Amino acid sequence: MWEPGVSRSSDDFNNRFNTERCHTKNGETTYFIKYEEPTIRAFIAPEKRDRYTQLLSKPIRRQDALNTLYHAIAFDPRWAKSIKSSSGVVEMLQASGAESKGYLIGTSKDQCILPLDEAIARVEYESGIVVCIPGRLAYYCGENGERRMMLERGIATQNP
Repeated sequence: MWEPGVSRSSDDFNNRFNTERCHTKNGETTYFIKYEEPTIRAFIAPEKRDRYTQLLSKPIRRQDALNTLYHAIAFDPRWAKSIKSSSGVVEMLQASGAESKGYLIGTSKDQCILPLDEAIARVEYESGIVVCIPGRLAYYCGENGERRMMLERGIATQNP
């Protein structure tokens, strides 16, 4: 119960009501740097990376980038594998190293971290990207499920 003069953190709210933490004005930049920028730089076609990075990083232009994401995003074909169905996607992602949660780019839960199966279901319904491992592993589903992609990039190894 709220009491005047008593400050409650968002963690108290999240723990009490079992909600997932979404972005705040202070967290937008942090989420962008941690999840979105490495994913864009890893999986978007080289000639489009700077443009997507620029649009997604600016709240006023973010919707323009998301509209493109839903319809005509340009992935780097070296790292994008077409998938016919969403059946077994969670298991495929986990076999490639995904943990139990994913970060959403797009959907009504844009910039939220949700349980992986819920995140996949949400992009299947609304379209978007689920980032599993920033810059290494993600899943994309386009509008109406017309295009599904597993985005995977191996760990870079250093030459001795």
